Amino acid sequence: MHVVVALDPVPALVVPARRRGIVLRSLPEAPHAPVRLARWHRGEGCAPGRLQTVRGGERSVRAMLLVEDADALAAGLDAGADDAVLERAHPVEIVARMLALLRDSRRDGLLTIGDLTIDRAAHRVWRGGTRLHLLPREYAVLLHLAEHAGRAVSRTALLRALWDRDFDPGTNVVQVQMSRLRAKLDAAGPPMLHTDRGRGYRLGDVSWQLSPASDDR
Repeated sequence: MHVVVALDPVPALVVPARRRGIVLRSLPEAPHAPVRLARWHRGEGCAPGRLQTVRGGERSVRAMLLVEDADALAAGLDAGADDAVLERAHPVEIVARMLALLRDSRRDGLLTIGDLTIDRAAHRVWRGGTRLHLLPREYAVLLHLAEHAGRAVSRTALLRALWDRDFDPGTNVVQVQMSRLRAKLDAAGPPMLHTDRGRGYRLGDVSWQLSPASDDR
């Protein structure tokens, strides 16, 4: 699941967003989520000020405004919002716009799965509000699994991708790395690194559907 921070309550969007793989969280729950959604009415202050509050100094954050009318929509975009949409728009349209912003954030190097955020440019990882300090190999394993989130990645595939081996050396090197990585991930939240017996390792929360069976020999 992808995470979008909602700075204001938007109950009408909760179910449509979840259907498209998005969960809405508060800022304290997901301070490093790449997209933030907020309402803005012109009577509440200027658009630049609202956007500054929405982004909170995070230059990489995509800011989306829910506005009252076409004039406010234009003012929000002119002030630098990454997107703006009328509050009366259909929830399906609003969610589609969220997904577009999430795709933009990925092109900038941010990858999110649930409350996990990976900054590929800086090689930094957070879970919720907690920075995870990973060793280089742990980071490489996590990134590879994140790029295949929701699907089982076999032990053989991991050896080929991360250890440059086309054969199984018969050691427990993969299991050791997974154990260390799982301990650091689980210390910051519910389990999200799963072992699918006979299939491989899967990164994601319980809402991810399993991929077709793969070899884990």
